[in-house]
Order: sequence, then structure tokens, then C-alpha cells
Amino acid sequence: MKQAILALLAGVATGFVLPFDGRAERQISFSADIDTGKHAQDAPQAWWDDVSERGSPLSSIKNTIDSVLGSSLVDDLLSSDLRHPHDGHGHHGDPTKTIYELVKESKYTQRFAELISEYDEIKELLEDTKKNRTLFVPTDRAFEHIPKHKKPSKEFILALLKYHVVPGSYPVKRILFTHTVPTELELDSLDERPQRLRIGVSLFGVHLNFYSKVVAANIEAKNGIIHAVDHILIPPPSAAKIIKLLPGKFSTFSLALETTGLGEDLEEAEHRGGTLFAPTNIAFKRLGPRANAFLFSEHGKRFLHALLRYHVVANETLYSDAFYKEEHSDRDDHDSGEEGADTLTDYWHVDLPSLLDEKPIHVDFRRWKGFITILVNGGIRVAVQDGIAADGVIQVVDRVLIPPHKRHHHGDDGDDGDDGSKDDDENLSVEELKARLSPYVEDGPSEGGGMGDL
Repeated sequence: MKQAILALLAGVATGFVLPFDGRAERQISFSADIDTGKHAQDAPQAWWDDVSERGSPLSSIKNTIDSVLGSSLVDDLLSSDLRHPHDGHGHHGDPTKTIYELVKESKYTQRFAELISEYDEIKELLEDTKKNRTLFVPTDRAFEHIPKHKKPSKEFILALLKYHVVPGSYPVKRILFTHTVPTELELDSLDERPQRLRIGVSLFGVHLNFYSKVVAANIEAKNGIIHAVDHILIPPPSAAKIIKLLPGKFSTFSLALETTGLGEDLEEAEHRGGTLFAPTNIAFKRLGPRANAFLFSEHGKRFLHALLRYHVVANETLYSDAFYKEEHSDRDDHDSGEEGADTLTDYWHVDLPSLLDEKPIHVDFRRWKGFITILVNGGIRVAVQDGIAADGVIQVVDRVLIPPHKRHHHGDDGDDGDDGSKDDDENLSVEELKARLSPYVEDGPSEGGGMGDL
């Protein structure tokens, strides 16, 4: 069975053909006539703030992500078998022509070529032969998912175009070992680092950011590689907004953020990247009815606020294969997606300072070929990795993270060694929960409990 699956994926991955000589697909308008004056880096977030659920890509994105989250265990199991190397060489395209020339000539990518022609910056990137790049090009049919009633700004389209361009060459062979890739879109909200694309591999193919499927791959160009996708890649909204958009998985977490005001803090406080460990509805259910009733009571609100702060890391963005550290950190950024990444260690450890008095969240990575397992605080598994957000990344956990016991010995403010691992949250008594959180809620959430100056 395993060999059959591997053979199937290898066949699918190498068998894509982009129909450059076929009949043009139906085209629709995606005009860039409106100029809102917003900075290009802020345009994607502004678009998400304005777009309505009805008649927008949002509904299909929500449904797709929700479905993927629901079957994440199956996908992870498949991924562990399917990330298998093969020759990965392109057999189509024209190595004498640039990426832009191939896209412009293809009757199936006329809409995207038209957009590129209006932005010299993007055109120059895709005509540059000094550096290789990878383009995830939407087919004309992909534009059918864009709402017709609202014309996006030029700044938004520029950001969107950059989000389809990846520095370096990423043939399928390399993609199968990669979880996220950097793009040409750099954001203030990520401290001017590249926004990334999430890559998911399963029996159903290769998907970017959960919803955009690679339908043609390994198209060779003079200056890189082209892959065709069936949905336009829209730069994502903030982490807090993503949580709101997925109530099927995060309604309890979303309510907690709203009840405590931390959600508003996450949206409004200045920060440069971040990591949000997002507990699912099932994670909160595991706490038990009494603990939940207490946390969402008026008296328990301060404790809930402290608990949530232990799930948030500001200014440090930890993906499964990349790490954007705080600007003034003495540690260097890390990106295992770079060339030669297969020589990286099979295990590495990171301690992230949470908003809860900077109490560390311990994160362990184990890598086997292209498959990565992430464990938090010794035993809590990240169920869905790398939810890409405008201001960082979401790592989905199926258990609530409980802060470690705080020592009460005279002159000792350390922890007692209990890292709040996976068994701590099962039907936790209210008394035990209060004991864990009380040292962090003495001043209440209104006195130094928010995001503050990040």
C-alpha cells in the first residue's frame, strides 16, 4: 500500500502539464482602477477588513480550511508517507524564455499576465535572469473566485502579485520537503520579513495555504520554475481575524479573546510578528465543564485572561521550518527551506517568551525527511501547523496550554519544573486551575495584563 501511494504521488507530481498551446479559458475582470492611497504593505489587511463574507473568496476559504482542520490527523499521516523524493526535473516549458514571457504567451494565464504588465516591479522580477524565482501562477479560471462587486486597490494587487513570487527555484522535488516558503511580499507586520506560503502535501495533491491547489508543475523557464494553481493566493488577514473566521474550530477561543479583551489587544497593539498557539474547541472541552464555567464567569475572567496570555508570543514568529526572531535578539533567523536544508539536524528546541510574564513555551521539533512533528511543553502536539497570518503564524493545538506551577520559596521566582504538559488539562479541578493561575492575576488584566508596548 505504501509503495502504491508513493508511486501515485510521484506520478501526479511529475505528470502535470500546463496547456500553453490550448484554447483560452473564460476571462473575467479583475480591475485595478481604484487607488486608495494605502501603503502596499497595509493593503491586504485593509482588503480583509472591507470584504464581506457573501460573494467573496472568504466563504470557500473558510470551508476549505475548516475541512482541512477537521481531517488534519489523516493529512499528517498521509504526509509522513507522501513526502518522497523523485527526479523533480521539469519536462515542459521553454528554458530559453523568462517566466514572464511564458506566462504572457500562455492562453491559460492571460489575466495574470495582464496584471503583471501593469506593474513594472513585478515584470522586472519575472524577467530578471540574474536570480532564479518560482512563480505560482493562477490560471484564468482561478479569477472566477474573485468578487465582481468590488475593485481592489492597486496597492492590494501589487501585494497580491508579490505573494505569488518565491525567491529561488522550487521544483516539485524540493516542495515535497518544504512546509513553508518565503515570498517577495515583505510586511511591516512581520518586521519587514517575507510573508510565507504554507505548502501541504497529501493524496489530493499539493495545496498552498490550504485552498489553492497546484494543477500544473515544473514548468521550466530561463530564470526559474512555474507552477499553476487553481485559486489566487490572497495575502492572509491577522491571526486574530483568522480565529474569528473559523468558528467551527475556534469559537470558544474566539469568545475567550473577546471576553477578556485580549483579542482587541492582538489586533491593535503594535507588534512585529508573533506566534499564536490556538486551542481548538475540543481543547477547551477537555478542560471539563466546571473549569470552563469558572473561566467564563465574571470572577474567572482574570484567570482566563492569564491563561490566554500563555498562548501568545509577540515579535517572534515560529513556523515549522523557519524562525523570525525579535529584531534585537542575539539569535539569527532560521529558514530550513533554504538550499541544503536536508543537512539540518533531526531535532531542535526553541523556548518562546509568552505574554504571561514571559513564561517560556517550550517547543520541540522532530524531523523525518520532509515530515515535521512539533511538540509543545513536552507532549502537546501541534495538530495543524503553520496557519499563515499577516502578523505571524498560528500553530493549532488540541489541548489548552497550562502555565507551569510557580515556586513560592523565599527569593525564588522560578518554576517547579512542571511544564504544563499534555495530561495537565484533562478535567482540571477549579482549585488546581486557580492555583496555577493565581500568581499571574494579582493585578488583574487591566493592570499590566495586556499586550502593552510590543
